[in-house]
Amino acid sequence: MAATIPGVAFAQTAPSRAFFEPGSCVVEVAAGEKIDCGTLNVPENRSVADSRMIRLPVIIFRSRAAQPASDPVMFLTGGPGNSALTGQRSGKSNPFLDARDQVLLEPRGARLSQPALECPEINALKGEIGAGRLRAGAGQAALSAAAGACRTRLEDAGADLNGYNSAEAADDIEDLRVALGYPQLNLYALSYGTRLALTVARRHPASVRAMVLDSALPPEVNYDETASANTWRALNAVFDGCAVDPVCAAAWPNPRADFQALVAKADSERLPFGLADPSIDARGAEVVQAVGMALQNPRLIPLIPRAVGGALAGRYEEMAGWITQGQGLSNFTWGLRLSVWCSEEAPFQNADRVRAQTSADYGLGGMDARAASPAMCEAWNIAPAPAVENEAVRSDVPTLILAGEFDPSTPPQWGQRVLVNMPKAFFVQMPGLSHGASFNACGGRMAFDFINDPGAPPVMTCVAKLPGADFAASATEPAT
Repeated sequence: MAATIPGVAFAQTAPSRAFFEPGSCVVEVAAGEKIDCGTLNVPENRSVADSRMIRLPVIIFRSRAAQPASDPVMFLTGGPGNSALTGQRSGKSNPFLDARDQVLLEPRGARLSQPALECPEINALKGEIGAGRLRAGAGQAALSAAAGACRTRLEDAGADLNGYNSAEAADDIEDLRVALGYPQLNLYALSYGTRLALTVARRHPASVRAMVLDSALPPEVNYDETASANTWRALNAVFDGCAVDPVCAAAWPNPRADFQALVAKADSERLPFGLADPSIDARGAEVVQAVGMALQNPRLIPLIPRAVGGALAGRYEEMAGWITQGQGLSNFTWGLRLSVWCSEEAPFQNADRVRAQTSADYGLGGMDARAASPAMCEAWNIAPAPAVENEAVRSDVPTLILAGEFDPSTPPQWGQRVLVNMPKAFFVQMPGLSHGASFNACGGRMAFDFINDPGAPPVMTCVAKLPGADFAASATEPAT
């Protein structure tokens, strides 16, 4: 049963029908390691008395310790719409296993769950839009039609799409904790997973010992209203970083103007990028998309002024490589993504502001950085979440918040705002890094140390030694 917080009513009030069933692993795991698997069976919609049961695969990497700590670490993946289990096969290099178990739970509706809310028609359309073969109004209309078709197909197959949201997923985590007999959990979360972790802390505060939130997405922010502003914040950090580096500034005196000119030029004419796939129509949106991909990669961030300035000067090879890397189908399970987003985000956002994010007035070539459009959510036609799902979480759970300096999706300011309502939280901005700020030696060590001793302030030694982005690299010649 959900924990009670004064003034907040939660739907999970009846005794849980959930149960854990040991069994084989749904993904191939390493032989010779202590790995247990099984399935968590939970109601699809806990607010419906006779809701059908759904199956969520589980992997438990057992600790190497002779006497493991009683509180495991659970990693919560991003998205929404990502799988937590795909690609997870070994705990050999996992430092957390030196002291405690690690538990992975496939999110309800994700790829390996039963049912999986897959919308392949949306995945394919996202690939067409990313390649510039489908644009603007035509692309949005196609996505909306695909969302409606997918919704109909899933509901005809028996899915109750109102059961796929963060509150239900948080209760899944609580049910798994109880079923496995752990007194508490440590939550290590990335991106959307941080929103889910905060929801767990709100609904089941006594069950959470500590949290590490990497690239925080608090529930009260209006993500889609600020998609373009978040992109520009990261871009401006790059341009300003080049401007204060004398070597970069000498090579590229005005990288911001170069970027704006390149986007405008690509929108006015088809530039000869020399892409291997001639069907890719690389215009302004595709240039911005390619730079956005580079903003996610700390190795490429310092090279953005060079790639942009070089392309503007007619040297297209580096930018062409980035455009090519950004191609391919979407890998999200879109039915899950839309069910979460269209119930928890869309009802609380200003739809006009969200629609405006793809306007050419933003100078991003119409690139769409939103998680979902208002039109897609209208087609998905799901019940809005209770207002509490759009409110800040107040919690005394010890929490480490990590943010990347150049993150174009979840800006550091969002992590900082969490501190206001969490007196035992610490915020660390990681210089030179981006989304997924803990996925490096320094961030990993800080997460490991914090979960081992959440009462101690983080030691900043390795953060102080991070070199940051070396924008002088943009003054060198690209590798051929």
